[in-house]
Amino acid sequence: MSETAGGTSGSGGRSREPGPGALDRGLAILDHLAQARNSSTAELAEALGLTRSTAYRLVDRLRTLGWLSQVPATGHWRLGPAAVRLANAAVDSTSLLDAAGPTLRKLVETTQETVSLAVPNGLAMVFIHRERGPRPAAMTGELGAARPMHNTSLGRAHLAALPAAKLEEVLVELVRSPDSPITSATVSALHTEVTRTQERGWAEDRREFDPSSCCCGAAVYDHTGLPVAGISVAGAAERIEPLLAEYGPLVAGSCAELSADLGYVAPAS
Repeated sequence: MSETAGGTSGSGGRSREPGPGALDRGLAILDHLAQARNSSTAELAEALGLTRSTAYRLVDRLRTLGWLSQVPATGHWRLGPAAVRLANAAVDSTSLLDAAGPTLRKLVETTQETVSLAVPNGLAMVFIHRERGPRPAAMTGELGAARPMHNTSLGRAHLAALPAAKLEEVLVELVRSPDSPITSATVSALHTEVTRTQERGWAEDRREFDPSSCCCGAAVYDHTGLPVAGISVAGAAERIEPLLAEYGPLVAGSCAELSADLGYVAPAS
């Protein structure tokens, strides 16, 4: 009996397809390695509830086809060149705006408020898309308008999502910039707010940028693990301010969904 790409060849020369679930188990291995980064065959079997023999057979097949490769130092398995090619193709074909549309519309349906998408540009966040909700909004910024990093939910969310070293660099830039009101005497207060944002999972702006509005925001990550955009929910201050604790987790969840669509894999907790 010889093994072929379509399965094993039985009597009469008929090709037998892999049994039910074979594809699912192979994909489960790839998905597990996308999060764990590398694992031994025994660890894969235990994590996915496979027998050792099944795990070894699937790993060998995935290795043969280029979906897995070994880590030289440990012999553990990691995603191989075929998986890398597929991931790169998926990233290249994914537009931030195209991917964000359904997420933003769903958030509008849930909150009934105005939802915006912004991207970082220097020391500001720039609006690139907006879905207006049915409730009145006090927002005045149109697409292309910039919002400062230090006192807006979008800006604080971006700062909170930066790696520690990059965050310190940006804070220094804010202190040095003639266009920023942040000084060496006030930067510690901003740092404290950024820490609160990291702990909370979303950022808040309680009438700080515009006395007539409040908003909450969170960061969107790409496949490299860096923040590339932010989503906010905003509206009239009197209505939104008591709801920030309710809307914040919704915004954070929407950002997590969009980040996953862009190829981001959250670190294992």
